[in-house]
Order: sequence, then structure tokens, then C-alpha cells
Amino acid sequence: MKKSVAKVERKDNAIIFVFSVLALFVVALVGFNFENVTTGAIRNTKTSVEVFPKFLNAGEYVTVNVVPGKECVNSVVGFYDDSGLRRATARTELGSPKKVCQKFSVRYKTSPDWKPNEDESGVIMVKIFDYGKEDYITTAFTMNE
Repeated sequence: MKKSVAKVERKDNAIIFVFSVLALFVVALVGFNFENVTTGAIRNTKTSVEVFPKFLNAGEYVTVNVVPGKECVNSVVGFYDDSGLRRATARTELGSPKKVCQKFSVRYKTSPDWKPNEDESGVIMVKIFDYGKEDYITTAFTMNE
């Protein structure tokens, strides 16, 4: 009877050992790949660019919020008038000098001479280059007369 009890205890210990090793393997696998799994879920989004306020007077501040997509964006934000002429640029200090992969905001003081003439719309386009799309993402705001 003592032999059968000893065999059962050895089998129980062997099963516990095997499950312990498997559990450690699974925990290690998840732990080493956690950043890749979470980053992939976050970065599967498209780049978004928002501007606040949408209407402002020349000489006031405008804020541009950028959430980069999977392949990141350029660090330079361009401001263009309705004829396509670049009026100004602003740059974030985050990331490398060219590529930024985390969300950021740029606050820029518009120039007093951006006040639109009677024949102009006053629309200012905000553009930022998206490396995933290989094109510019744009949004706009309007300068009041």
C-alpha cells in the first residue's frame, strides 16, 4: 500500500511540475511580447489632426493636435493660405527631427497680416506629412475679417 501512495504522489508532483513550467512559459511569452501587442493595437489607427479654435482673429494663437498613425508623421506642421502659399511652419520637439510617433500639440501665434482681404476666404490649411499614407493630412481654420 505504501508503494501505490508513493506512485500517486510522484504522478501528482510530475503533473504539478509540468503545469508550473507551462504557466511560466505562457507568462514569459506574454511578458516579452506585451509591448508589441499593445503598440500594434494603438498604432493601427489613422493619423488625425485637429485645430482649435476653428475661427480666430489674425494675431491670435491656434492649437494643432496631432495623433500619429501606425507609420508616424513628420515633426513639421505647415500653415497654407487658400492659394497654396505656405505662410508658416511650426515644429514639435518630440521624437526625432523628422519623425514623430507619439501624439503632440503645437501652439502657434498667427501673424497679424494673415487677416484676409475682401477677395480672400480667410481659410488657412494645416498640413502634416503622414509616412504611412505617404501624403499630407490636412485640416483647416478660418481667419475672421
